[in-house]
Amino acid sequence: MSNATDWSGRIEEARRVERDWRTKGREVIDIYRAEKTADGGSGRGRFNMLYANTSILAPAMYQQPPRADVRRRFSRANPVADRAAAILQAALNASFETGGLDSEVKRMVQDVLLPGRAVLRVRWVPVVQELLSTGPDGVPLKEVRKVWETLEYDHVFWEDFICEPARRWKEVNWCAFRHYLTRQQMREEFGDSEDIARLLDDGEWSRAAFVHSPSDTEQLSNTCKSAEPRAIVWECWDKTGRVIDWIVPGISSQLLRRDEDVLQLQGFFPCAEPLTSVSTSNTMVPVPEYEIYRDLAAEVARLTERIDAIMKRMRIRGLFNGSIEELADALDGEDGKMVAVASVEMEALASNIWLIPLDMLAQTAMALYGAREQSKQALYEVTGISDVLRGASVAGETATAQRIKGNFGTLRIDDRRRALNGTIQQVNRIAAEIMASKFSAQTLSMMSGYELTQDVEAFLRNEAMLMCHVDVETDSTIAADEFGEQETATRLVQAVGGILQTFAPLVQAGFAPPEFVAETMKMLLRPFKGSRDLIDILNQAIEQQQLQQPAQDQPQPPSQEQEMAGQQARMQAAKAQIDLQARQQDMQLRQEKHAVDMARAQQDMALQREKMLLQTARSSAPPPPHI
Repeated sequence: MSNATDWSGRIEEARRVERDWRTKGREVIDIYRAEKTADGGSGRGRFNMLYANTSILAPAMYQQPPRADVRRRFSRANPVADRAAAILQAALNASFETGGLDSEVKRMVQDVLLPGRAVLRVRWVPVVQELLSTGPDGVPLKEVRKVWETLEYDHVFWEDFICEPARRWKEVNWCAFRHYLTRQQMREEFGDSEDIARLLDDGEWSRAAFVHSPSDTEQLSNTCKSAEPRAIVWECWDKTGRVIDWIVPGISSQLLRRDEDVLQLQGFFPCAEPLTSVSTSNTMVPVPEYEIYRDLAAEVARLTERIDAIMKRMRIRGLFNGSIEELADALDGEDGKMVAVASVEMEALASNIWLIPLDMLAQTAMALYGAREQSKQALYEVTGISDVLRGASVAGETATAQRIKGNFGTLRIDDRRRALNGTIQQVNRIAAEIMASKFSAQTLSMMSGYELTQDVEAFLRNEAMLMCHVDVETDSTIAADEFGEQETATRLVQAVGGILQTFAPLVQAGFAPPEFVAETMKMLLRPFKGSRDLIDILNQAIEQQQLQQPAQDQPQPPSQEQEMAGQQARMQAAKAQIDLQARQQDMQLRQEKHAVDMARAQQDMALQREKMLLQTARSSAPPPPHI
């Protein structure tokens, strides 16, 4: 177990490893906010490529709120697993809306595109109240009970997260989250301990601890003086000891509280693996994506400044003969103004005016415009925005051409989308673990709208069975393609119609049980989105049919109509088989005919080649001698 001093040393060492990245991250944010130039210099940038690129990539990565997709893993029927999956899916989607997941993911995307790392965590928030109850002897008692619970999704500010330096997330044994707490918040959170209450009353310690603000950077000079002073508290998660320590860092570091692992998560940490924009397999220290194309962005900014300087000099200026006073009025006049001139020959006016030539400046400006466009194209190739631009379609194009260009335009963007969806999926699974193990049956029933039976509740509480039989995924965060959904729905209807047309005669004839057809249809429906409601309707129909069907001890012999229907079905099957054999024979004959034609064509080509060789030999041979 670590104490406060050990934790302070760990955190400082990890921050030392990330110092360069944190410095670059702050600089990148200043450039994005137009508080620095493209190369990090002081001043306001004239051409903010970072802002433009981020505005394009952010909506390309994340377009719509995520939705949970929970279903059983195996195809064989399991009503308990189906009901548990439906309850989890409905509860998760409700928590996504109440927990504000959409806005937190948007902040994540901005952190990934700017400083280069984003973290999203899950909080379990139980609501407890003191309720009055009556004891065995009639004495009123106060009992603390959990009356409600929910999940909160928090985007962690990129400078408020630190973890053990490692090569990959699986090797990380601890991570910490930084909080800024006021004196009142400290009392409410840790005031139950007498030692902490005494420490908060210590004026000297408080003056040294409560000097920070959430707007702080590494320099205390940036502290907001008007805000209430706060103390820095680190929430340290130790995977080895499975404990959570709350400490105040510094020279006189203090351990505020040690919590046990209440959540009992499979991965221990309450957050998903940090999402990074540029990563390698030898370190988890990220790199801001802007560093990859900083030189190109600075070059575009320099070219823009040169263009602006030339444009400022491109003004109509020149000299004129001062003896002709009317020339000054004509040069200073507005467009279309005519000035009368007396006693001056019109042919001589051209020799009395000289304008500074602008041809060289115009040519230079055009060359700079071209150079800037080339630099922008190179920058787009590096960032992947070129794929998005090439994928942009025109209104006059066909639907197929638009889909092809749209697919091509997301080649490199798809990697970013998959990484973001993977992080959201990890958060979704953490939330599902907390709901299954910590949420009460009443809460789950209210959030999902389903009645939670004892067998379903036991299934949810069994973590091993839940993880083996239920798959927790996240739906795509990319806007749906209406044409693709319509095409998928059309294929689904055709497939269902084919099943009904094939098996309906067999069911009527009694040669195929209805349960077989129902399971076949559920197997067909399960991979499609939104199929759970259809499957529920199908299950209800099967249950009603089973209840209405009278119990029979012995099977009744088929009726005459059933025999005729069965005979007709067998005749149709035999006819289909005969047709299939006929098509196979026809295909074989066509193949043989094609082979004969190919052989004949090869022979003709060989004869033609021999004729050409013979003609060539005759033409190159010397003429016969004259006798």
